Amino acid sequence: MVKQWGVILLFGLVSLGLMLNSAYAAGNEEHVTLETIVVTGTRAERRIERVPANVTVIDEEDIKNSNAKTVVDVLRSEEGIVVRDLLGNGKRSQVDLRGFGETGPYNTLVLVDGRRVNEIDLSGIDWAQIPLEQIERIEVVRGTGTVLYGDNAVGGVINIITKIPPKRLTFSAGTIAGSYGRNKEQISISGGRENMGAALFASYDSTEGYRNNGEFRAKDVGGKIVFDATEFLSLNLSGSYHSDDYGLPGSLTGEEVAIDRRATTSPLDEAESTDQYLKLGFDLDLGKQGGIVADFSYRDRETEAQFPDPLFPSATEGETQTWGITPRYVWRGEISNHANMLIAGIDFYRSEQDLKAFSGSFTPIAVLSGLADIKRDSHGIYFANEFSLLESLILSVGARREQVKYDLSQQDLAFGLAPLDATVTERENAYSAGLTFLYSGKSSVFARTNRSLRFPLTDEVVIFDYVAGRLRVNSDLKPQTGKHYEVGLRHYVTPDIQGSVTLFRAEIDDEIFYNPSTFTNENHPETLHQGVELGTKADLFKKLTLFGNYTYEKARFEKNPYKDNDIPAVPRHKANVGFRIHDFVQGLIFAADYNYVGSSYAISDQANDFEKLKEHYTINTRLSYEWKMLKAFAGVNNITNQKYSDYSVMDTFLTRRNFYPAPERNWLAGLKIAF
Repeated sequence: MVKQWGVILLFGLVSLGLMLNSAYAAGNEEHVTLETIVVTGTRAERRIERVPANVTVIDEEDIKNSNAKTVVDVLRSEEGIVVRDLLGNGKRSQVDLRGFGETGPYNTLVLVDGRRVNEIDLSGIDWAQIPLEQIERIEVVRGTGTVLYGDNAVGGVINIITKIPPKRLTFSAGTIAGSYGRNKEQISISGGRENMGAALFASYDSTEGYRNNGEFRAKDVGGKIVFDATEFLSLNLSGSYHSDDYGLPGSLTGEEVAIDRRATTSPLDEAESTDQYLKLGFDLDLGKQGGIVADFSYRDRETEAQFPDPLFPSATEGETQTWGITPRYVWRGEISNHANMLIAGIDFYRSEQDLKAFSGSFTPIAVLSGLADIKRDSHGIYFANEFSLLESLILSVGARREQVKYDLSQQDLAFGLAPLDATVTERENAYSAGLTFLYSGKSSVFARTNRSLRFPLTDEVVIFDYVAGRLRVNSDLKPQTGKHYEVGLRHYVTPDIQGSVTLFRAEIDDEIFYNPSTFTNENHPETLHQGVELGTKADLFKKLTLFGNYTYEKARFEKNPYKDNDIPAVPRHKANVGFRIHDFVQGLIFAADYNYVGSSYAISDQANDFEKLKEHYTINTRLSYEWKMLKAFAGVNNITNQKYSDYSVMDTFLTRRNFYPAPERNWLAGLKIAF
């Protein structure tokens, strides 16, 4: 029943917008809206309607008027995106774009100002490293972006773009309080003059967490400088430092959830991390000869985790250093009186990872049990070209060649296995071709086809072969590739009433997944991901904003041993509807949204033997008020107090499901001064 109501509300919203169109359009013939410019779909500034993909821009206003505590909370309401938050604080969250289930984080590329933040191993993306208040907008490009970005960009690309320092002096300071001992303080200052701007921010975030041993503490400090050195050369420098420590409450069985869903079976497990980066970029305008854009980045990430079991204690330590160089050439001009844009570039990333593992048996002391020294080099060369066949008909083509090299040195000291010292090199190609037809102002229709790729992660490349008594390379594991097809429509009924529909199909070969029966990462010969994404938004009478979206997706195995089974952790249905009422009292905004996620099989239940994780919905509300320099808000999440889990996984021996319960009804409120 929940699912049906979600769909009814969505299409009721669309119908309402269409019914109001005639009267609204008659009184707004002179209305002009600003063009939406995006960079992620083409790696250069482009109007959104020219990009042959389903693209969403989540702007600062959208973030401000949500009840989001973290970046993943913002993404929950977007079509085609499923969020699974293990800890309830965003630290260990999985974001799955277009239905890859457990491997969703490795098939979704995440960028911060164009800089890759995906890890080279199975640890996934650390969403806590991105303070929400520093985000200007988030661009979501659904469908593969492999040609432009390479590895990981199979289901799509999420680019988080941070704020640019303004020319005038600005200052803000604020505090947030909420359920489960939540408190956050933040301060920022920015400004500039003539050809230079700078910004500095700092924040502290703390919560005791919804579950026992669910505490989280984080500190962030960072800044950005932009400098227009000449009329033709612009420079930018940005960096940040993030540190946190947090508890690891672990999973609960169904019986344990029924007794106490806030309990923990691992009250002493804990972890901490530090993450720092520095990025230097320049933009050189060569006039009619085009321009060169380049970024140079360095990132250092350290992690520690402690599992002090009285009989089998263990711990891990790791450090990963990553260097990135991403120059590209951009030319805009005409060929035979037809507009053309060419982008060609090289992406180089080098990561060095040092890992230590500690373990013990029937002793409270964990001793060194494993060492790993891993290097991963990635080189990609690509081009993408956009040619206007007609003024309103655009042909987009592109190709990429990418190579990944792994240098693997690893020792297992606990079982005395022969050490591993090996080099592995993989190469793959990608291509894209698309057509975009522009009509009626900002409306457009597009069709495209792509070939994607995903290289194995470092953890997926190595096998602990206890039978042979050695560590070895997983030589049977091949890179994952895919053929993608999609068609879509973006239609503006009026400048302020829009809707979109996208149909997509992805035929994946050798999809990489963890096989719980063999305890090994393997290729499945063929999988199929297909579905439809619907979205709508209407700004009515300058007082009311309505929005909604719906996603249907069917992700399944196409070959044995799991032929025709659903891919675990991919719900068939997902919907979101909501509204914002602006200035019904001067400075006051009221917002509410309804978010529905359908049922899905537990992670590692490829056989579809167990009951699905139940569908669930949440309703969130928020009231905010702004007066001069003061801004205040209060909100309630999960107002109907639903008890659910958005993450479920099978145990080691595939005998039962384990759950990570999500927070019940919770509140938050904040006060901010800004000028």
